[in-house]
Amino acid sequence: MEYGTSYFGVRNRDHAVRDLDRFADEGLNAVLHTYSERDRMYYEETMADIVAASADRGFRTYVNPWSVGRVFGGEALSEFVGRNPDACQVTSDGERIAAACFNHPDFREYMREWTRSAAGLGADVLFWDEPHWFIPEWFDREFPDGAWGCRCERCRAAFEAEYGREMPSEETDDVRAFKADSLLDFLREMMAITAEAGAENAVCLLPSEDAEHGLTDWETLAVCDDLDVLATDPYWGVFEGADSPASFVGYFAEKVVDLAGRHGLRSQIWIQGFRLGPDADEAVRTATRTAVDRGVDSVFTWGYDGCASISSIACAEPERVWRAYLDEVQAARERGD
Repeated sequence: MEYGTSYFGVRNRDHAVRDLDRFADEGLNAVLHTYSERDRMYYEETMADIVAASADRGFRTYVNPWSVGRVFGGEALSEFVGRNPDACQVTSDGERIAAACFNHPDFREYMREWTRSAAGLGADVLFWDEPHWFIPEWFDREFPDGAWGCRCERCRAAFEAEYGREMPSEETDDVRAFKADSLLDFLREMMAITAEAGAENAVCLLPSEDAEHGLTDWETLAVCDDLDVLATDPYWGVFEGADSPASFVGYFAEKVVDLAGRHGLRSQIWIQGFRLGPDADEAVRTATRTAVDRGVDSVFTWGYDGCASISSIACAEPERVWRAYLDEVQAARERGD
């Protein structure tokens, strides 16, 4: 069984090593290192050293594209978006937004380079974190009702080539299918590059089943040749429509366990450790126990120390949240889970 945490914000190797040592002392055996556009530009060798230090301590190491192109999860800015506005998504009403388009060749090439760089760090797994199209509520502004993306020139041309007609301005079933197929095509290409470089692939889908948030049919991802780990992050405290931690985490844990079992993959669930209010420790315990009890192969939390180092998403009581997760990890290990 794998127990891990995400780790971010520290690029001093000595400091990182101290944190890694305490993670190991607390019973963790895996760590995800964020690898943003900034990291690739300025900290590539530093990150390779930190990944190596993690491996030296027995951790299974993951690396993710932290908010790269603003189409993956994360609290990081994107230089690609600023430098390449023509490669960004366009909404259904014609507005260009600050998020790259999966179908644009410039972004594809940028991601090929990112993938080779990330695999070159020496990580065991590249973690494709929450790949998504334009999600209106993730922007600090209002959009017209029903706005969707992407309807840029590249997407419109590709849609017309596939369906033999102009891409509609409404998000029809064909549009949703096109978006899903485009996202899968992107992931398949990047996962193939990863596999060729000798690393494994994990894809973490948002805990939803609609085209806007990722994929409606998760099995279309599960059958991909180069996928190794199927993950999702049922963060009960931030996703609209989530009820209790037990039911929300339980539903998605069962989903990934079932799909992983049928397709020879490993299953993974992420436990919320950010943006939690006071007295959230029992919810974290419940969520972690639920994931373990449902039989997943890997449990992670986002993120270490209750995200205390990122004030905009830190838990109200980060130490209690972090401690609750670690206590459940230790209890599970004592049970032999």
